[in-house]
Amino acid sequence: MSTTDVKGIFAVGGTATGVAVIAASQSVASDTDLTLTADAGTFAGSGNVQKVTLTSGATDNSTVQVLVQGTDVDGNAIQEFLQAPAGNSTVTTTKFYNTVTRVIPPVAALTSMSVGVTSDGAFSTLFAGRTRVRGMHGVIGTAGTMQFKTTSGEGTTVMSVAVAVGSLDPYIPDDGVLFTDGVYLVHNGTITGLTVYLDK
Repeated sequence: MSTTDVKGIFAVGGTATGVAVIAASQSVASDTDLTLTADAGTFAGSGNVQKVTLTSGATDNSTVQVLVQGTDVDGNAIQEFLQAPAGNSTVTTTKFYNTVTRVIPPVAALTSMSVGVTSDGAFSTLFAGRTRVRGMHGVIGTAGTMQFKTTSGEGTTVMSVAVAVGSLDPYIPDDGVLFTDGVYLVHNGTITGLTVYLDK
């Protein structure tokens, strides 16, 4: 009989993605903060992080640099500078955010730019140490692929699961799947709720 304790880790997908989840289209003077929506502090959900997008209307903002500030999956403050997009185009942050607290063009004005969220590369930290995934059960909002990685959200994919809308209860071998350096769930669809069972 195995003496391994198993615990369930609950993860949910973030807010529905869109180009204006964090800030509606607006024009601001240099060194002026964009007005953020209420979702700026809740879009990713607990334990999740997602990349942020900047989208220009018809006006070319590509000569303007924008500072994005927020927090990471552990609540630590992070920030990065992005070159704003050209007209009718979008640029995406390189960092992953749990919340966004400020978006500002420090030295030049912006015209008709919105701030949103993309599901591309979103991930959840399920466990930070060596463990085995023993099973999972959840509800999927939109079809996609869940990749379970080790080391980080950009690490090696150890297990990949294609998911359809509805209930999820995949077969996992009795001994589970070994993750040597943490379990990080990357998903490109919408997860209504997911419980992953791991060795404690």
